[in-house]
Amino acid sequence: MISIRKAASDLDRMEELLQSVQQGYGQAIRSTAQYAIELDAAETSEFRAHLERVQKQMEDARAAEDWTAVEASFRGELREYRDKAAGQLERLHQQIKTSNEAVQLFTESVAAIDVDHEAQIQGALGQLGALEESADVEALHAGIRAAIQTIGDSMIVMRRRHQAGIAELRDEIRALHKQIEREHKAQFLDPATGVWNRRRLDMRIADLVEHNQPFCILLVCVRNLPRLDRRYPQIMIEAALKALLDRLANMLEEGAVIGRWDEQNFAAILEMEPAAAIRVSRVATGQLAGEYPVQENGISRNILLEAAAGVIDRTAGSDQASFEQKLLQMSRALSGS
Repeated sequence: MISIRKAASDLDRMEELLQSVQQGYGQAIRSTAQYAIELDAAETSEFRAHLERVQKQMEDARAAEDWTAVEASFRGELREYRDKAAGQLERLHQQIKTSNEAVQLFTESVAAIDVDHEAQIQGALGQLGALEESADVEALHAGIRAAIQTIGDSMIVMRRRHQAGIAELRDEIRALHKQIEREHKAQFLDPATGVWNRRRLDMRIADLVEHNQPFCILLVCVRNLPRLDRRYPQIMIEAALKALLDRLANMLEEGAVIGRWDEQNFAAILEMEPAAAIRVSRVATGQLAGEYPVQENGISRNILLEAAAGVIDRTAGSDQASFEQKLLQMSRALSGS
């Protein structure tokens, strides 16, 4: 009888502890939403809406795996908002930098633009000043003084307007150059993942072949990619692929060229010895396959990616057609086709 009372008492204490934890966790989520720094009103509103869903998920949690899912969703939302906020700050810094450069151009060019025109006006002012000193008629004096003031003021206004126009034009030209650069770069990017597309990869390979440079191609195949769209929205699949490619990039040397070879295969061009490339391939096979957490309406979900990697090397002076044939065979072998 005593043991039953003790067990009941322990259960009551556990229930109270669970309620305290749930209340504390819920308060933490609410405080995070309430005190989120608002850099973009729309993104902050979306972040708060997602946290409301996480809080509802927490309130419904019963089993240990439910709490694990809540933690993953909460961390995922914080990470995603942090990344968006960092992007907003970077854009703000860039705008400040651009504005500062425009002001600097304006300041530096005040004394340099339209020098001839300014010299002519200053000469006229000097002549009027001399005339004023030698004239006796008071009315003439007043007229000359008025002319001096008018011309002087006009000169300042014209110069400032001219400089402002030049600074604005340079700012617009700079923005146009950046837009052209972005559009030029976009034609070489895979729209789904943001890495280089096949055209850009082929250009880089052709350049290496033209200079007779040895290199290796690391192919990474996501074998179950054709089946994923039956279970997940495309935006979630793309998020998982981006996470895989980020992980791959962290395994490689800084600046390594990574791109999409075809629908299932991604390629990295490695300028290293074949033995080293093979080691990288083994690491990639072991670390790239697995589950990747992605966010869907504030809820974290895991997408399993079945990844396998292989390496093809090209030695200096080797036959290009043979190399391309080995690449094709490797891609088919990795995908199981």
